[in-house]
Amino acid sequence: MAPRTQLVAAGAVAAAALVLTACGGGGNDDKIASSPTPSASSAPTTTAATTAPADPGAPTFDFPSDVKVVVDADTTGDPAKDAVLRDQAYGEQAIFLAVAKLDPGLPALNKYLSAEALGNWINSVKWGQSHHKSITGSEHFYNRSVRMTSATTANISFCENSRDAYDKDTTTGKRINGTPSAKDFTLHFSLMHKGSAGVWTMTTYDSQPGAAKCQP
Repeated sequence: MAPRTQLVAAGAVAAAALVLTACGGGGNDDKIASSPTPSASSAPTTTAATTAPADPGAPTFDFPSDVKVVVDADTTGDPAKDAVLRDQAYGEQAIFLAVAKLDPGLPALNKYLSAEALGNWINSVKWGQSHHKSITGSEHFYNRSVRMTSATTANISFCENSRDAYDKDTTTGKRINGTPSAKDFTLHFSLMHKGSAGVWTMTTYDSQPGAAKCQP
């Protein structure tokens, strides 16, 4: 978890260790935006606009003007798998909105994450509050793949390109630059669970910075 963000690294103490990346233009030990610890794919370069949900009933994510989160659709045509992909995409946006706003009580975070993943990210956001660090720049998630294990459980793997994401000092509003590295590209794994309300939540969040499968 070397050059990933301190913000995420703070959440790493619990189960999977979130690592807020310090890539953006470079990986920096002081970056805040990446995720937890271990785990798929070839990476296109980060796009500059937030993914617009096709679902008219999709949640609204009011990101600050300096933060972009792009999640590729990666749809499969299988309704069950696509429902998992949809809610996991909302979960990623909820994570980075909570990080950007330093709001551990963000309703969307509690809706699309649960169990270990939720606890780790809440701790990470609280770390950001106490250390006056949030995030700026662009995050790109791609090559998402789902394996259904039952009607209510699934495994998902996905890549993250955080080369254009940086930690931000909230006391000065300044970006904290870092040095680009292979660790700007991360492979993640998450266990998904479908609750009684029909929403799929990420229950774990493991990451593998520098994974070859996610390199451009």
